[in-house]
Amino acid sequence: MDRAISSNEAEVVTWLLRNAAACDVAAYRLPPVEKLRVVGGCECGCASLDFEPKGQVGSGHMLADGVAVYPDGQKAGLILWGREGQIVWLEIYETVPGSSRRFPEISQLYTWEQLGQRGL
Repeated sequence: MDRAISSNEAEVVTWLLRNAAACDVAAYRLPPVEKLRVVGGCECGCASLDFEPKGQVGSGHMLADGVAVYPDGQKAGLILWGREGQIVWLEIYETVPGSSRRFPEISQLYTWEQLGQRGL
């Protein structure tokens, strides 16, 4: 697989960068998110996206995280990973079995703090 990032995927990555609380992500905002290339995904069937070939992802660090709340109430966690100013992986993980198999829409994203405030 090697394709351009979709507009929805780019919006989700941009949202995560904008809402990053864990670290300074200024260097990761310099290359336009719209220029990212999706080069793979997880073999488990989740909606995670690799922006670097397998085997290179492991040495990155967490840039941002959040949670998707789908219309049916299921939730999935999101973690954006980077290394040396490059975004390398968008991990989407299950909080409920099967919840990570869908890629979220921007309107479904929350920070963990927002989620707690809303009682979702």
